[in-house]
Amino acid sequence: MRLPPASCWLHPSVTVRPSSIAGRGLFATEDLPGGTVVSRLGGHLVDAPELRRLIEESASGRAPYVDSIVVAQDRHLVLEPGGDNRFGNHSCDPNLGWVDEYTLATMADVPAGHELVSDYAMSTADADYVLRCHCPSYRCRQMVAGDDWRIPQLQTRYRGWWVPYVQALVDGVSESPSATAGPRADAARPPSSRRGP
Repeated sequence: MRLPPASCWLHPSVTVRPSSIAGRGLFATEDLPGGTVVSRLGGHLVDAPELRRLIEESASGRAPYVDSIVVAQDRHLVLEPGGDNRFGNHSCDPNLGWVDEYTLATMADVPAGHELVSDYAMSTADADYVLRCHCPSYRCRQMVAGDDWRIPQLQTRYRGWWVPYVQALVDGVSESPSATAGPRADAARPPSSRRGP
């Protein structure tokens, strides 16, 4: 596992605007061909207990909002606070996917004016993670859970676009089809702190 950059980077043709999905979002200001790197995340790595502590402090108002992704077993990238990358919203029909543990690229051509979105399930494997989704996609799952990587349709649709650690989990269960029917996250759990500001 590589160490993350200290700071985040956004493609110069990406801007922050009001989003119909949630608050503010990232939008293409010009046509972006498929495969264009649009975001590199930076920050510091923490283990799961430290991530939970940071999220609890944030929820209590004692610390800033925490944005994170999984990069390895028990290793999470906590994004540097205040960067525009934090405005990347979730959609169940994403146009961004992961090319490595810190980099997002367009999965297909994205026309100017379109919001750049990823499926948060592509970058989490936390069984306690749950997000209520209100994206406008006909594919909206209503709830995004930390074990959505077990859903066979998502495994197929996102093949090669998962964060590498989650892709390895997908590849492991793909070899054993019965494993994809594992338990789902409890929908009664409260929403995660991963929502955009």
